Amino acid sequence: MAEKEARSGADALAGKEEKKSQPNREIAGNMPYTTSVGVLKRALQKIPVSERPPKFNKDFLNTVFEITGGSSIPVIPILKRVGFLTSDGTPTNYYSEFQTSGGKASAALHALKTGFAEIFKRNQYAHKADRDKIVDTIVSITGLTRTDRIVGYIYGTFSAFQEYAQGAEEVKPVPTTGANGSDTATPTQDRSGSPLLSLNGISYHINLVLPATTNIEIYNTIFRSIRENLIK
Repeated sequence: MAEKEARSGADALAGKEEKKSQPNREIAGNMPYTTSVGVLKRALQKIPVSERPPKFNKDFLNTVFEITGGSSIPVIPILKRVGFLTSDGTPTNYYSEFQTSGGKASAALHALKTGFAEIFKRNQYAHKADRDKIVDTIVSITGLTRTDRIVGYIYGTFSAFQEYAQGAEEVKPVPTTGANGSDTATPTQDRSGSPLLSLNGISYHINLVLPATTNIEIYNTIFRSIRENLIK
């Protein structure tokens, strides 16, 4: 009897060790996802209304954001994957931009393009696509079926950032050749109002990412320098 129990215990232990040694399921595309999308959405909602920490760590997540438990574990790795945090947990400029009303959409778009690059390789306007199109793309990338839970988790994680990126407008390059095929030397302006700088017949697109600040003098200094040194 004792020998039988010992053998059963050894078999159970061996089973546990075998399970531990099995590698995690590899999903093509290397896209981040969480099984608790609602928790991720709560974290994103907290970013604009909370201070920017020196380090976004577990203590900050648990105490300031009041997000605890096992479902909170994927939040920090996902924020790192999308470029909101550095590898050591330091908030990036995109994190700061997401805290502002004017920069939230563009920061969210950057997060999508960083964390879900494979999706944007197939559709550069994926942030404006509906659920079916995104799911189809995820299925194409991963090789999984539409009914696989992982597909739903990836889409849910994508959609958490997509909610904020809907209004983002991308700056498109403006052709610098005239009707006769020659280079134009006159500064032009695209539909978004972003100026082009023309030097020696070559046009350059100026795309400014302004710092988040309430000090108007900082903005005045930036634009004064551009006017005096670049736009002639």
